[in-house]
Amino acid sequence: MTSHTAILSELLHRADITRQIERFVEAVWASSEPAYHVSHDRAGDSLYQPTPLAISVVQLKQMHDFIMGLDDEVEGEALRAFQDACRCVGLEFSPLVGMVCLNESEDGYLTPEETLNWFVKRVRTQFHTPQE
Repeated sequence: MTSHTAILSELLHRADITRQIERFVEAVWASSEPAYHVSHDRAGDSLYQPTPLAISVVQLKQMHDFIMGLDDEVEGEALRAFQDACRCVGLEFSPLVGMVCLNESEDGYLTPEETLNWFVKRVRTQFHTPQE
């Protein structure tokens, strides 16, 4: 049995995720920062300092799953930029390792922080870019 409450709840959920994506893309566009500043300790290990653009893997996965579940022709420049960046970066979510993607040379995986930094760069280049 489909109730009006269930339908309304689903519509509100979809609208909420859409607003989250739009706000994230607008924040990325309004900033020149990465999601994480990277420095190194004395041993050469990477240290990551989050910026306001750093979002949780859970939130990004929810937005990713939503946008990738839509048709290719999403409405809105921010949603298209987010979807194109997801495809370009090749985000993967694994229960064992979390969020990863291949590096640009496709010979290794990036850390979650490096993945989010690359994703932010791709969103920035996709937003306000004419779509073919």
